[in-house]
Amino acid sequence: MSLSKVPKVYATALLELAIEANSVEATEQELSEIVNAFSEDESIRHYFLSPVVDPIQKEKAVFKAMSGRASEIVVNFVSLVVSKNRYLFLPDIAEAFRAGVDKLKNRSALKIISKESLSPEQKEKIIKTLTNSFKREFRVMETLDSHLIGGFKLFVDDYLIDASIRYKLDGIEEALLQKKIPVGAMYEN
Repeated sequence: MSLSKVPKVYATALLELAIEANSVEATEQELSEIVNAFSEDESIRHYFLSPVVDPIQKEKAVFKAMSGRASEIVVNFVSLVVSKNRYLFLPDIAEAFRAGVDKLKNRSALKIISKESLSPEQKEKIIKTLTNSFKREFRVMETLDSHLIGGFKLFVDDYLIDASIRYKLDGIEEALLQKKIPVGAMYEN
């Protein structure tokens, strides 16, 4: 199996289990929190990536750390991933799972990139406009980019909606360059 297919295979299996158990939203939330916790703590990362630590010990550590804090599906799933030595794929599995849930719920990821944080009213207006245009819900992620002069960029699925000042200035520059200025024009005073 190609390494690039691994996250999708695991995510699809987890999605099927979550649908069966009618716990898609809870599974999505728990998996996201676990991946964040695992990626934030460097010592956890080193422990699960260490070839010295026995895979059975790693699996037991997952059970001990997560039992009672996450659903049985998520605990069993993460311990399976760890026991199969696929720990590095966990963030990609979570992303593939999220994509599967998005498809199931007719939802898309909306990434808003702006120079400064947008007000709640501005975000709501953007989301409402896009919901009417795309006929779906959105999972919103906001990112700040200090290189933008102003405005914002929106990424929805494979679309880019560029409402940045830089884009508008580039359009004006292109329009000015397209105009032909006659050579040798004479101006009278």
